[in-house]
Amino acid sequence: MENEFLRIKKTLKKLDELHMSHFESFDNDSVPDLEEQSAERETEVENLKESISRFLTMAEIEPHGDAEAMMLFLNNRITNLLEQNNALEIKVVAYREKIRNSMKQISRGKQAIGSYGSSAGLVNKPKVISLTK
Repeated sequence: MENEFLRIKKTLKKLDELHMSHFESFDNDSVPDLEEQSAERETEVENLKESISRFLTMAEIEPHGDAEAMMLFLNNRITNLLEQNNALEIKVVAYREKIRNSMKQISRGKQAIGSYGSSAGLVNKPKVISLTK
């Protein structure tokens, strides 16, 4: 049971580190790969779920004196991770909105530049040279 608890703590630490590195990717203006970040977190959350499930099964089978303290610890850490996840979700939504707005500005810029050029009808009009007098 204690080994499983240590495994849970290790996974919680890994998730915490992932959250911090993902926050940093937004803060230092690098372009984060949202799909990769999401996949990394999903993998660790699945590991966490499996470990917690095994831990709870062990706690039911062989009660441990520190089980209640361990559960409180897990509850606090998971609550903290959920808060971090919500904050990260807010950053992702803001980042996507920023990209959407940038794409709209680029589109408007292309349209504006295109309107300064020759009209398409004049550019694509075939020119004919008459050889007769």
